Amino acid sequence: MDRLIAALQQDDFVLYAQPIVPVASPRRIGLFQEIFVRFKEEDSKLLPPGAFFPILEECHLLPYLDRWVVNRLARWVRESQSRKPIPERIRSNVNLSGQTLADPHFASYVRKYVDGSYLADGALDFEITWKDALDHMESLQRLMAELRPHGCAFALAGVDGGEQTFEVLKTVAPDFVKINVANVSAERVAEINRRCHLAGSKTIAEHVETDQALEHLRQIQVDFAQGIGIAPVAPLA
Repeated sequence: MDRLIAALQQDDFVLYAQPIVPVASPRRIGLFQEIFVRFKEEDSKLLPPGAFFPILEECHLLPYLDRWVVNRLARWVRESQSRKPIPERIRSNVNLSGQTLADPHFASYVRKYVDGSYLADGALDFEITWKDALDHMESLQRLMAELRPHGCAFALAGVDGGEQTFEVLKTVAPDFVKINVANVSAERVAEINRRCHLAGSKTIAEHVETDQALEHLRQIQVDFAQGIGIAPVAPLA
């Protein structure tokens, strides 16, 4: 645990990203991405979240990691834009833990970066699993009310087509809904997509691995897709 606390203080975590592309034009890589975190050990080996998230969760340190991600992402945006004569606006999806949803000071922390022009309007999304949304509904709604006026959007992840997930969808009204197409049948993906569009949410298909899967998503008019069939998770660059 001490090593993880030191890592938060010394920038020993590393940001990775995976492109999220419009299904209608999947070659448009680089304008939308999901952010991931890796932990850099002393031997420079990078550990995936499953190796350190449970420890951070047990010690109630996930809100500090989520703040670190926002801080580091803002620095990356500022540095990357300074190198381009006409900066591109890149939308980044940041995953939030349930513990962070319960943090009453997280919204003001984010506003500091958005209002300070480090993160432009529309540059920052927050992704929450529907189960965390269910467990922290009031906190999530309060966070959305505080950050949406500052250009932040919200994505609901893990929607599998169960009626409980649609109840959460109806209550939360997210900007995006993420569908894990590896675990959901093609017929259910189409139904989730239809109901999300009726509710006013755009859809993102996760874990897209083949051109055939991408073509099916195009036919049923899913909005966005991500997965190794499009581009792998890679260092943020």
